[in-house]
Amino acid sequence: MESLQSKVDGLQQERTDASLSGHRASGTGEHHNDRPPQFQKMDFPKFDGKSDPLAFINRCESFHQQRITKEEKVWMASYNMEGGAQLWYMQVQRDEGTLPWHCFTELINLRFGPPLCSNPLGELMACKRTTSVLDFQEWLEALLPRAGYLSEAQKVQLFTAGLQPPLSLDVEIHNPQSLAVAMSLARKLELRDQCAAASGPLPRAGRDHQRGILQAPPP
Repeated sequence: MESLQSKVDGLQQERTDASLSGHRASGTGEHHNDRPPQFQKMDFPKFDGKSDPLAFINRCESFHQQRITKEEKVWMASYNMEGGAQLWYMQVQRDEGTLPWHCFTELINLRFGPPLCSNPLGELMACKRTTSVLDFQEWLEALLPRAGYLSEAQKVQLFTAGLQPPLSLDVEIHNPQSLAVAMSLARKLELRDQCAAASGPLPRAGRDHQRGILQAPPP
């Protein structure tokens, strides 16, 4: 464990040194487009098994873009597991030994990820709003990374169709060109409808006037 911690600390120090050298290189006009931007410090992500492991895996792979071996990837990820996730890995390591990275990601997705669907795109199409737009938006965003590549237009269509009429019709009229714009527009329209419902129906002045006291007949 001490040697593994020293490797983690060493990698974090390397990222700090690389960041300083990157700032110096930027002054000379040098650019490195084949690697992510360097930061002063980047701590290794933690995972306790209470959230979707897809984000943890993605952050691990971003951190792994350093000089480490494939075997060290799993060691470093497992070292930063906590709670139920750590207990799960202890059992896996006892039964299977140290796994290669691709097997590790498959197992952690099976254990802590959402139930796998043989037709993730069909599951997205069946996703319908039943509560607030924000809840529906978060649900859709959790499913999208597991559905494979989708164009921006397809994402907008899936989101808009899931809103259901009449809100979906209101959003379609504005023809949003990105998913972010469609989501923002749907939240604003939902807020408009909530304000209208809270204020109650508008008075019908003309009809109410007609229902007033009848005028006396002329003499």
